[in-house]
Amino acid sequence: MDRYRALLVSLVFGAAIVISSSMMARAAVRVFRIRHQNQMLTVTGSAKRRIQSDLIVWRAHVQSRSPDLATAYKTLSVDVPKVTDFIRSRGIEPKEAVVSSVHTTEMHPHDRDGHELPETVVAYSMEQTIEVTSHDIDKVTRASHEATRLIEDGIYVDSDAPRYLYTKLAELKIQMLAEASKDARVRAEQMATNMGSAISSLQSARMGVMQINAANESEVSAEGNNDTSSLDKDIMAVVTATFSVGGDR
Repeated sequence: MDRYRALLVSLVFGAAIVISSSMMARAAVRVFRIRHQNQMLTVTGSAKRRIQSDLIVWRAHVQSRSPDLATAYKTLSVDVPKVTDFIRSRGIEPKEAVVSSVHTTEMHPHDRDGHELPETVVAYSMEQTIEVTSHDIDKVTRASHEATRLIEDGIYVDSDAPRYLYTKLAELKIQMLAEASKDARVRAEQMATNMGSAISSLQSARMGVMQINAANESEVSAEGNNDTSSLDKDIMAVVTATFSVGGDR
């Protein structure tokens, strides 16, 4: 009889523990859900595209130097037209080449200690820059590579590396930001699903700076990169979005 009573007490006590544990577990889940109903989820979305430059800017600097100011100017006034003729001979339109005004620099000697002697002028250096802006990228690129051949004719010309630009960037930015925002929402939905929940509404969105790098490069800077050295470029837009998370799936 005593054994029967002891067994009965044990069964009742065990059942109480099971019921209590189940109730506590349910309560914990309920509390967890209540606490997480209004949680926020912040994600970063991105979009990337390959673009090709549609505008080229190239500068050629024509220089002359002489102890006599008039001689330096005379040489420059002869050499600059020769360079512009060379540019036109490469199929570049005259209106696409702009010649700057003359820039003159006095050359001063130095003493034995390396200090400049400003009261004495030993030579004059004169320079004019011819800037070519064109949508015909191939022609201007070839001209920039061939311009230094003029040195063989006694013309002191310094050719800059061409700068390659994309003129439709404003329109593309709008499309890229829309794609980055869509990517952010997809990422948020995936993360919420993994947590057994769902996103409800967008709370805020912040657009990052655009990164324009040479093709296959992925450098990032706080100010935003803007590569002008490459014809083909990769442009990337980033959007940081915050969504409210609530409800179970």
